[in-house]
Amino acid sequence: PAARIASNMEKYHANPWTMVEDKIIYTFDEVDMNHPVKLLPNYPWLELVTETWLQNRLLALFKSRRMIVTWLMVFLHTWLTMFRENAAVFFVSSKEDKSDELVRRAKFILDYMPDDMILKPAYKYTFCKITFPNLGSRIEGVPEGADQLRQYGATAILDDEIGFWERPRETFMASKPTIDGGGRVTCISSPQEGFFKDLCFDLIR
Repeated sequence: PAARIASNMEKYHANPWTMVEDKIIYTFDEVDMNHPVKLLPNYPWLELVTETWLQNRLLALFKSRRMIVTWLMVFLHTWLTMFRENAAVFFVSSKEDKSDELVRRAKFILDYMPDDMILKPAYKYTFCKITFPNLGSRIEGVPEGADQLRQYGATAILDDEIGFWERPRETFMASKPTIDGGGRVTCISSPQEGFFKDLCFDLIR
């Protein structure tokens, strides 16, 4: 098992999608009362989204609920945090409770990773935060708003359902220094007219 875990860690560090292929990433489906815990499916479009995310530091993506894009993005940002020292990753939603829901998804993913396949770093969950004490890294949930991120340096920011926020433009512009500093910003949302659509179609001035 030790040799396999060592080999897996090298593979997983290089490419997060291999963790999906190895069937170690689990999600929770609130709709399915009988079998709520499910593997993140190995769908071709999810692999394409993963490749696109790895290659682009700014990504804006339309989604629909059953495409499981939110779960994929939570996983990818969790991967980024657990394989990097001093990473600061932020999950941003319209309200703090919704941001905490995303953080709890990350905890769920971590909890269900099988110990015989991967060496997980130590982690601790509190409301709206997961810390990785041995790495000096963290995942933090914050509500939308220009002042929420301005005080932090971020490795990556995930904006969830940004199309339905009250202040999407101000929040996005406040996170722009993350991109300029070499980090990444990912914006996902169900289709909606307004700032998010303009962002997706490069209409932002």
